[in-house]
Amino acid sequence: MKLPWVLQHPPLRVILVLTAMAGVAVGLVIPFLTLTARDRGVSLDAIGVMASSYLIAQMLLQLPMGVLSDRIGRRLPIALGLLVEAGATVGYITADSALSFITLRVVQGVGLAMLYPALRALIVDVTPNERRGQAYAGFGAAYSAGLLFAPMLGGIVAETVGVNALFLSAAAVEVLVAIGGLVFLQGDAGPRPVVATGETERIPFRALLVAPLIGAFILSFASQFQIGLFSGIWSIYLADIGASDFEVGLSFSTFSIAYLLIAPVGGRLADAGARWRRLLVANLLISGIIIIYGLVPSVPVILLLGLVEGAIATVQQPSLDAYLASVSDPRIQGRVQGAFTTMGMTGAAVSAFLGSVLYGIAPVIPFLTGGVVLGLLTVVAVLRFIRPTELSGYRLQPAPVAAVASSDTDAR
Repeated sequence: MKLPWVLQHPPLRVILVLTAMAGVAVGLVIPFLTLTARDRGVSLDAIGVMASSYLIAQMLLQLPMGVLSDRIGRRLPIALGLLVEAGATVGYITADSALSFITLRVVQGVGLAMLYPALRALIVDVTPNERRGQAYAGFGAAYSAGLLFAPMLGGIVAETVGVNALFLSAAAVEVLVAIGGLVFLQGDAGPRPVVATGETERIPFRALLVAPLIGAFILSFASQFQIGLFSGIWSIYLADIGASDFEVGLSFSTFSIAYLLIAPVGGRLADAGARWRRLLVANLLISGIIIIYGLVPSVPVILLLGLVEGAIATVQQPSLDAYLASVSDPRIQGRVQGAFTTMGMTGAAVSAFLGSVLYGIAPVIPFLTGGVVLGLLTVVAVLRFIRPTELSGYRLQPAPVAAVASSDTDAR
């Protein structure tokens, strides 16, 4: 039987394996982190600060870390980011106050800021433009595969052994992934060369402020805005409507099950022609699902909706990622990916504290807010920026550069 293209491509295969293992580490811990904080006396408001501080750290650091990966390569930021996350994860074992939980979450945000832009840029580095939808779908599927059983396993372990075993196990996995990155990415994640021009090129930051990229940045903000709202309240909401620890973990897995099963189809669709229609329809459907989460507080219904949302996301996320790569200057992929994820983290950070505040008023309000914001910003981004870009037949042109006197020939 012939393997899917993403598994035939050796560098991408390594990336996907490491991503799946990272998904396991996240899936073991994240569903139970806010519940652990609450059980150890952390207030709902402080949990909101914990969520927002994690996102603010990423918001501030992802763009400079993306620029750094353009200069020194992808491998070192990926490995160091994972090791930083592992250290913070171990710290949760002894965390017993709001300050300790918030501090450790900030450290995890720093680690992810080092890791994520470099990893996303590396996918662009090693795949051709016509395959990037499939590559990003494979990336999402690998992460979903890691998340598939880890939350359910985490729920069982939390009920039998305790959450500290989860934290220790997740940290061990993160260390193993970091070592794997250092060993197996040596030939594919070095500094990005640029075409020689006789002079070193310094590409200005205004190269990010063009209409094709602005549309993608708005969608990144919109998508992460609703995620930020729920980062501090999702597990609490499910617990409040009667979900067990196992069902809380399962709620994270249902999305992953659908994403994993349908990702090959979603990836091929993402590479098929104009993407603006798929982005518009998929995001509007997801915004409706988010609203229903709050209007129908039923655990079985929420689990079923998670399957539907995961299926839609297999088209939405790879389409956005592939669109972004198609309109980005390859010399500054780390910078573009850093700006893209920074916009997302800005949306998430703005909304993270709001989630706890709005939940305190009424549980339905965060869901209504998240759905409406996603829907409105999607209409603006797609119809004002992305649709005109694709209908005009836009083709990527190199960003203007300014010469600088230096012997360093890395893209800046």
